[in-house]
Amino acid sequence: MAEPSWTNATSLLQVGQFYGATQERWQTPLVTLTVLRHAVPRVVPYHAHQHSYFTLLLEGGYRERIGDRELVYEPLTLVFHPEGFAHLDEITVPDSRFFAVEISPALLGPRERDELGAVHDLRGGPAVWAMLRLLETVRAPHDHLACEEPITEILDGLLAPVPAEAPAWLAKIEAYLRDHASEVFSLRALADVAGVHPVHVARVFRAHHGCTMSTFVQRLRVVHATRLIVAGAALADAALEAGFYDQSHMTRVFKAITGMPPIRARDALK
Repeated sequence: MAEPSWTNATSLLQVGQFYGATQERWQTPLVTLTVLRHAVPRVVPYHAHQHSYFTLLLEGGYRERIGDRELVYEPLTLVFHPEGFAHLDEITVPDSRFFAVEISPALLGPRERDELGAVHDLRGGPAVWAMLRLLETVRAPHDHLACEEPITEILDGLLAPVPAEAPAWLAKIEAYLRDHASEVFSLRALADVAGVHPVHVARVFRAHHGCTMSTFVQRLRVVHATRLIVAGAALADAALEAGFYDQSHMTRVFKAITGMPPIRARDALK
């Protein structure tokens, strides 16, 4: 039996619109991230969503029917839903909480959208932990890239492998990141530099560098901050000039990348 389209549903929910109470929300031009709560068990009307989205059950219980397929959610169940796929939901446990990430069509190229035309159950895989890391990240100070790029990592498991040969535009992205490392980035802006779709930029960069663009930039910022500190700059001043939000943000990133706080690195270099 074919999956139903939204035209069979009683309603098409717009971006950011869900049944249940919204507890937290973050939004960029490419993704909308929402934490939802259902206080009591209930059957949710037959409906579809305007954009593709991931939904992760954080706690509680949930059942979803899509055509002749039924998905039973336990905590840490993650499912990808293509745009416009109609489904009927039942909240089975009081105080059920979800983390949902909606994906703008602008994030994907035509090939990626074709490949993502089916529902995917990702429970137990690395995508679950990537979603939890994303939730932790967005609760701290962040830029658009910190919200958007992790979604491309999660999508990697659903898309065809990236070709081995590096495209010509990759060098443009590398140069741009080096020249603007202290600035705030968005995935769309980097895609404009490359002239390709955002998810393709992130996937190709990660495949050829073995790290995300965010990590690449953080490494550049750590090097710049270290040079400033060794030259005598105060930690707070070095943090801001290198592109960190504040001194504590720089210290966290510094320790994660180098294994030591900035002061120890300064003393070692001196």
